[in-house]
This record gives sequence, C-alpha cells and structure tokens, in this order.
Amino acid sequence: MTNKKAPKNHSEKVLAVTDLKTSFFTKKGVVRAVDGVNFTVDRGEIVGLVGESGCGKSITSLSIMRLVPQPAGKIVAGEVLFKGEDLLQKSDEEMRRLRGDRISMIMQDPMVSMNQLLTVGYQLGEVFKYHHPGNGGSLRERCVRLLEKVKVPSPERRLDDYPFQFSGGMCQRVLIGMGIANNPDLLIADEPTTALDVTIQAQILKLMKDIQRDSGTSIILITHDLAVVAQICTRVLVMYAGRIVEQAPVLTFYKNPSHPYSVSLIRSVPVLGHRADRLFSIGGQPPNLSNPPPGCRFAPRCNKVMPICWEKYPPEISIAENHQISCWLYAQD
Repeated sequence: MTNKKAPKNHSEKVLAVTDLKTSFFTKKGVVRAVDGVNFTVDRGEIVGLVGESGCGKSITSLSIMRLVPQPAGKIVAGEVLFKGEDLLQKSDEEMRRLRGDRISMIMQDPMVSMNQLLTVGYQLGEVFKYHHPGNGGSLRERCVRLLEKVKVPSPERRLDDYPFQFSGGMCQRVLIGMGIANNPDLLIADEPTTALDVTIQAQILKLMKDIQRDSGTSIILITHDLAVVAQICTRVLVMYAGRIVEQAPVLTFYKNPSHPYSVSLIRSVPVLGHRADRLFSIGGQPPNLSNPPPGCRFAPRCNKVMPICWEKYPPEISIAENHQISCWLYAQD
C-alpha cells in the first residue's frame, strides 16, 4: 500500500463540479434529477450534502463516479474536475482505474453492498489486487492491517468470516476499510450511518473523522441527518429538487440559515429537552422533476414567496464569506 503525502493546506481544490446535469429518460418523460449543480471540495475537508429524500444527493455522487444507471440515466452536461482532470471526458477504462484507488465510495446499505457468498478477506483483497497487486507485503497481511485500521476486533480471524456473520456496524467498518484501502484523495460516503443505532453511528462518524485527520482524505458525506453534519463536517451544501440552494461553513449554516428551505430543515429537527405539541414539518411536496416549475422550485412550499419566485430561478449570490445562496429574497436586495 502506498502512502500519500499529508495535505499542505485546504486551499487546494480536489473536486470542482460545474453546471452538472444528469437526467433519466423514461417513457413518461425526462426526469432532471440533477439540474445545474455547482460546488467544490478542498483538500482535507469534510463536506456535508444534505436534503430530503429524492432531492438528487445520491445521483450527484453517482454522476461524479460515472456510475449513473444506464441506459435510462445519462450525464447530459457539466464538468467534474478531479485534481484538474475532467472525469466526464475519461474513458470507461480510465474511470475503472480511478475508482477504488484515487476516488472511493461507500454505499448506503452495508449488508446489500457486500457479496454474502464471499469471505470478507476475499472482498478486501480484490481492492488491493486490482489497483496495487505487489505493494506492501502479503495480501493477507495488508487486509489484516486494514481491518485493524477500521477497528474490527480479531482481524486475523474475521478475514475468513462471511458478511452475514458481521453486525451492521462491523459491515460498515469493512466497507469503510475497502473505501480507504488505497488512500484515496476523495471518499464519497452515501448515508453511511442510516441503518445503524445511535451508539454505532457515533463510532462510525468518529472513525471517518480520524481517517480524514490522519490521511488528509477529502470526504463528501451524503445524509439527511443534520445532527450528523454538525458533528463532523466543515461545510454544508443544501440540495433541493436537483439543485444546491445554499452552501456555507457549518457554524455559519447553523447560526444563520438563510434559504427558507434551510430554515425549514433546521426547524424540523426535534430539540432535546424542548416539548412541543406538534413537530414542525415542511408543507407540500417536492416538485415533479420531469416538469419542474420555471421559477424557484421551493416556491410552492415557501412562506416568503414573491411574484418573481414563480417566474425565474434565482441566481446564486454571495451573502457573506463562503456563504452562497439562491433566493430572490437576497437577490432583490
């Protein structure tokens, strides 16, 4: 296993996504799942991508990895610069060489993501054999060191076990181990703690934070859990109906959420020790992405909607340092 150098600073852009558009061509029409997404990820930072289910978070990550389900799904426009190289211009073979090596992804459900008929050791070994077959000692030794790194007890013995013999939390650790096996520059974690209880969730988040600190790996954490974002992320991207409506540093976001959708998301999180007769919920439903409204997509659910909101989509403007928002409330000012 090769060791990459620690990051020099956080100003180096590992990933720059510009006007990314991914659509699904169905019998009922074209679904614009990702429709003009722009964001960057600096070296060594953890970026949280949040929003309701169906807003386009997972499709954004699959687009970056060039794993959009085909033939229905297709990346129709945009640019995805990974360390200066446009991933959308690379061949399928070049992408296969990048995935699992320089860019890795942790899928949502650990029990489904792993093959239940192959041992954990075999599946871990495949990551090494494909990308770096001859580096760093015997294959089994490298797998043992990897399980030790993600804190799986008795790693030597557990290599010969099957995934169904592991708990959900232990399977998630194995998946994280597979993701970091080759010290990637970018790790995309898609809902890595969704199916886990609170105690195991905290352990997984600490593990990811330790990995980021020790190796300098940049992480995109996809989640709908704002509490998870508050614990480990440095910056937040809020996504709604295929577009990013707000992005800001974590502290700024929680102290001063600015987009009406962001405010509603935070209001919908129960507060410990605070009794309420009724929990807050966002009224209405997200728009149909096969026929999105011409204006702001949150307009039908927004309590601050104005006439212009129905007519044109708002431009992205900067309201503070590193704090961008797409909302006519601020564009008008």
